[in-house]
Amino acid sequence: MQTCEPKETDVTDATDGSKDRARVVVLGAGPAGMAAALRLAEAGLRALVLDQARAPGGQIYRDLDQPQLDAAVMGKDYHRGRALVGAFLDAARRGEIDYRPGTRVWWIEALGDALNDALNDAHRLGVRGHDGISRELVAERLIIATGAMERGWPFPGWQLPGVMQAGAAQILMKQGALLTEGPPVLAGNGPLLYLLAWQYLNAGCPPRMILDTAPNLGLARTLRHPLRAWRARGYLAKGARMLAALRRAGVPIVRGVQSLAAEGDQRLTGVRYRRRGDGQEHRLKTDWLLTHMGVVPEPQLPRGLGIEHRWQEAQQAFVPDRRDDLSVRPGVWLAGDGGGIGGAVNAEREGRLAALAVLDELMADLMADPQDTTANAKGAAAPIPDADNRRAVARESARESSRESARESARESARESAALRRRRRQDLSGRRLLDALFTPPADWVERQSGETLICRCEGVSRAQLKAALEAGPAGPNQLKAFTRCGMGPCQGRLCGTNVSRLMAREQGRDMDEVGYYRIRPPLTSITLGELALATSDHLTTQSQ
Repeated sequence: MQTCEPKETDVTDATDGSKDRARVVVLGAGPAGMAAALRLAEAGLRALVLDQARAPGGQIYRDLDQPQLDAAVMGKDYHRGRALVGAFLDAARRGEIDYRPGTRVWWIEALGDALNDALNDAHRLGVRGHDGISRELVAERLIIATGAMERGWPFPGWQLPGVMQAGAAQILMKQGALLTEGPPVLAGNGPLLYLLAWQYLNAGCPPRMILDTAPNLGLARTLRHPLRAWRARGYLAKGARMLAALRRAGVPIVRGVQSLAAEGDQRLTGVRYRRRGDGQEHRLKTDWLLTHMGVVPEPQLPRGLGIEHRWQEAQQAFVPDRRDDLSVRPGVWLAGDGGGIGGAVNAEREGRLAALAVLDELMADLMADPQDTTANAKGAAAPIPDADNRRAVARESARESSRESARESARESARESAALRRRRRQDLSGRRLLDALFTPPADWVERQSGETLICRCEGVSRAQLKAALEAGPAGPNQLKAFTRCGMGPCQGRLCGTNVSRLMAREQGRDMDEVGYYRIRPPLTSITLGELALATSDHLTTQSQ
């Protein structure tokens, strides 16, 4: 890799602690998680924010607390997140947010009625701090903001050194100002593919070629939806400017690519591809291939919690089933790209919406305080027992003032939520046009050769999966038992949807009927020593 002149940095290690119980826990410190925690802080509620990264920002605003490259290279959209990251860190320093970086949630379960009625909607989490020690935490209310991940996109040779996903290449730029040693070939489709190409161009390393797998229907689809095109005009204009810059720099863009293969023995030495309707096989020598086929909601934690998902054809992904207030079950809200791809600005809106929903619920609890004896069973005002008792009058006046303040706060919250929902609807309408323009080929996995690895972790090929499917497994979990597909370090994140696709096609079922792997803890990697310590602490606590 080559460097791109990083700026001076001053990294400070964060400390870690733990609490037995928290009123509101936010999982993730990307745009949605930061926005949610800040909105709660505005209302005087200190949220506990758990994030596995060393610094806030998520994938999109990664390392913006210490940016390695300026806006001239990375673009204004990346650097616009500095205000959000800065506000979040300032609030954490003031003690308004309890921020725990370097923390992983490796198991989660609903408490149900195991403790008492007050905690019926609470959840128990296994939290591993950066010190490697696991602790148990009870979250009364939970906002999940774990974001998205790149789609697993198999093709022959995608396991070779020298082949990387575009997101990984972008992380190297953001964290270390690192570029590939020599111009890379980029392949796939989606906004991130062209953004990365443009960023490489700005950094002085223009791509050798872009192989675009999107169908050649861009203009036709745009004209078919003029309202969506208008609402997506910002995205479309940015894309047009990037394409113009790449063309001026002489970067070749090959459209209509229908097959791709990486060649090499010990590492990548070249790329082989075919164009749609041309029938000719083309070869290109290269040491680096950066691929991208869109992003999908990160599945592990929501599925580990048992949240229902449904197949969304437009995004070619399983998406959590959310209500209008972004709740997915009592006491749990899901905000940001983890609930459906909408981008960073939409994630911020959803973070605030989830926080407002939490505040509304807390306000409703306050207004329905069972200790309030000034209302009878029918809701009518009850007489004050001793009208001459000034203390009773003062208490009643304070209660009424508190209730009026709560009602006014509820009205303000409703107005804010309505404005956020309106802007969210408009923005997502435009995003649907992007979904149409960058739809990945639905039959891509089925078209791959038998030796193509579907599960890189366990080395399971498409041919092995096809043979196992002939035995008639009932679902992805049984297929996993037959082949070990999905049992590797990524825990099925990259192969899960592709396995479901193959099974649906082979058995003539739809994706919702086939479903997905059943996710069990640990949700992230944990050593046996850490597990033993966690189990020992849990048993000690239970015996006291």
